[in-house]
Amino acid sequence: MNIPTSAQRQAILAALKGGNKIEAIKLCREATGMGLAEAKDWVERLDPATGQEPPVIAVEAALAPVADLLFTGQKIAAIKHYRERVKPGAGLKESKEAVEKLEASLRAQHPEKFTAPAKSGCLTVLAVLAMVFVLLVLINH
Repeated sequence: MNIPTSAQRQAILAALKGGNKIEAIKLCREATGMGLAEAKDWVERLDPATGQEPPVIAVEAALAPVADLLFTGQKIAAIKHYRERVKPGAGLKESKEAVEKLEASLRAQHPEKFTAPAKSGCLTVLAVLAMVFVLLVLINH
């Protein structure tokens, strides 16, 4: 994630002061690489009168405990921590998606730090159950 340059920050502020919040969010996303929800939150916390911006680094620092939980395979605890400490009031779906996005990024950047393997998910379980069902049908006929 990048920090907006002075010119980018001024463009975001100008859009916000002009009442064009959507344009401000778009400019924020282009400048920082943030996702839509994160950029929206950032722009909403931006004070158009003073130009004071929320700290971008604080969000990254707040994600460190989430990353530590993910490294040890504690995904549910990571989602809970995200909802309680990183983004209070966030919905379960939004939090789960944010944590899964972070996990995918961390697995790509630091696969050696993961002490628990990635979960295969429901699809694998369903496939195994389908094979067992087929075998039972074949055996009974």
